[in-house]
Amino acid sequence: MTRSFTGRPLWAQLLVIGRAGGRRSEGGGVRAVALLLAAALLAVVFSAVVAVHAVYDGIEQRSQARALQYQKAYPARKPVALVVDSFDTVKGVQHSVVFVRPLSADAPLPPGVERWPAPGEVVASPGLVRALESEHAPGRFGRIVGEIRNSGLASPGERFAYVNPTEVQLRRARVEPIVGFGWPGQGMPGDLLFIGERAGLLNALCLVLVPVLVLAVLAVRMGASARDKRTALISALGGGWRARLWLHWGEAGPPVLAGALLGTLPGLIVATTGDVRLPWVDYWLSSADLRRSFWELLGMGGVAAAFVLALVGVMHRAVSRRRSVSTRVTARRSKVVHWGALACPILLFVTVTVPAQLDPAEHTQLRANLYNIGIGLVLVTLPCVVALGAAAVGRGLAAATRRTGSGGALVSGRHTESHPGVTARLVAGVAVALVVVTQVQLNSLHFGSSAAAARRTAAQIGQSLLVMDFRPEKVDKGQMEDLLRRLPPGTEVLAVRPADSPAAATSLQGSCNALRSVHVQCSGAALRVDVRAVDRRIAEAIRWTGPRPDHLEVKVGPVLTDNLLEGPRTVFLTSSDGKNLPVVAIKQLVRDHLSINAAQVGVPGESWLEGSKLTENHGRWVAFFGVPGILVLALAVALVNLAEFLRFGNSMAPLSVLTGQRRLYYSASVFSLLLPLIAAIAVGLVAAQWLAAPQEVPAEGIVLPMSVVWSAAGALVALSAVTSWWGARAAIRQAARWRPYGA
Repeated sequence: MTRSFTGRPLWAQLLVIGRAGGRRSEGGGVRAVALLLAAALLAVVFSAVVAVHAVYDGIEQRSQARALQYQKAYPARKPVALVVDSFDTVKGVQHSVVFVRPLSADAPLPPGVERWPAPGEVVASPGLVRALESEHAPGRFGRIVGEIRNSGLASPGERFAYVNPTEVQLRRARVEPIVGFGWPGQGMPGDLLFIGERAGLLNALCLVLVPVLVLAVLAVRMGASARDKRTALISALGGGWRARLWLHWGEAGPPVLAGALLGTLPGLIVATTGDVRLPWVDYWLSSADLRRSFWELLGMGGVAAAFVLALVGVMHRAVSRRRSVSTRVTARRSKVVHWGALACPILLFVTVTVPAQLDPAEHTQLRANLYNIGIGLVLVTLPCVVALGAAAVGRGLAAATRRTGSGGALVSGRHTESHPGVTARLVAGVAVALVVVTQVQLNSLHFGSSAAAARRTAAQIGQSLLVMDFRPEKVDKGQMEDLLRRLPPGTEVLAVRPADSPAAATSLQGSCNALRSVHVQCSGAALRVDVRAVDRRIAEAIRWTGPRPDHLEVKVGPVLTDNLLEGPRTVFLTSSDGKNLPVVAIKQLVRDHLSINAAQVGVPGESWLEGSKLTENHGRWVAFFGVPGILVLALAVALVNLAEFLRFGNSMAPLSVLTGQRRLYYSASVFSLLLPLIAAIAVGLVAAQWLAAPQEVPAEGIVLPMSVVWSAAGALVALSAVTSWWGARAAIRQAARWRPYGA
């Protein structure tokens, strides 16, 4: 092994030299901080990928352990219980409720349950107990006599319950016999029905992964000028690529290793302590799932460190062989920026057009993967376009200053022409930020046109009208009459027969008081009324019960017929004063006095509202990852510009001594910092709108909100102005401390 004159191996000596050179280089401290943060955030993101797989595997395993084994799949086995797999909502969020009646005292218990509840009693998850208490309805399903342990829940925060129904609830209910719990089972209630797909969450992680990769690339190339000189000197002295690699690792190794260690701590802490509630998305992360992947989480720190150190090795400039025999410290000019600028428009076109050619029904995931990969490649190459354009403008600017004599413009023009890579690093953050903002916004808007219409209806009529659909085969006339008599005071009832076609008329029937509550004249004979002449609540509700007619057939009469199978199966509950009805109390009446699933009551379009609420909750994950991604980009912009300010200010110092003017610092910062940043914002706006096009569906209300985009662009322009001013001030402060070499 080659040894240095100190007696230590050459690689060890090069590590020490690299470390010392990093401490003395311009902006070395800033680069160390950037490398530490990049490695730490990469470790966090890689740990998040492991956590996603661990959590989904845990959800699937626990859901399978409590799966309902229906007797129809095991006809030779004896049934142990009767069940009805049902649903309920709390504040618009749907969850599972399993009504179960054990057939014997020793019937096998589902996982996480200590004893069977008696009729009218409930065993609920802690998450459902909290949700019911927040809605002031802890006794919604009966008296809670116990909580389900985590071993019987898909996730610690899952809303789930086993309810032993009363005799009234069980009468005429469509029950299914089961022979036990566990996989293989046919019924899989719980979170598996409501959570998004694993691949969708991994795709959302790209919103923070891409910015972190940008930060890593920028951190690796910070202070590149001094480092390239050291690289050239090592090559001139006969050092090969291994020597250069040890030199660079000596400088970057300590902060990278420290950052990777810090980045693994959050996952390891959760795995070894307890469940953690994630803010904003209101999700409880299972420590048990993370404990099963403890060693994978620990290894993600090593993966992050290896990735950043590999970037350090790959992205340092190699010297030209033509000049390697010389002691002159010059590095070969890289063509990466030029190739990146050439590839960007091609990648942009391919990303927008190619995924759209695939059939969404057959290739949904492939379309998403290609689109996300394309966005990542566009974001990497987009700064190169601005850098190459700035280099061309800088060339013309330098030539023009021969006539104007502007020192600041001359320096800036020569600088941007000679260092397009520096310009690319400066503008990368702001260019990428706009694309990330648009993707976060679009991904949070994915709820369909029907859901959007249901939201408009809810905004217009509130809860002053409810739609009740009942199943005549599960209820008799006496039960329905008893239920309607128990409705809160001020609640009117109207029977509805939806029209068979838009040309037909919807039938509306009820008492005089009920008809007057919706502004319809009470008459002994049937009336044909224009829909636009009645209460707006009726017009809005009818659109959710069948074809939307132009006219209504209105008559006075009983709401219920003697034979419910021949009568209307939908009734409207309206408030006589137009105010909101007590929805929670009415739903409780339906649960208590009818059999399970005999009737459903809610605001018009409630099923669509529940679906949109579920989609909205899934969209929160986009914001959960997207907002940190934007903050990481802002951090990258600040750090890389700070490092560039320190270097740029030192290079401007001799010029200030010769001219005695401070004004040139401000003009130089405008030409070398402000204008390229504004150009990057403009290019980013164009790219963001192009990349948004495949996700926009105007018919479903999925349209990029330009107000948000322009607000983000305005904020970035303000950041660019502050950056320019900061650059000038940094240059002035460094000039005051400058001394000639050898002085």
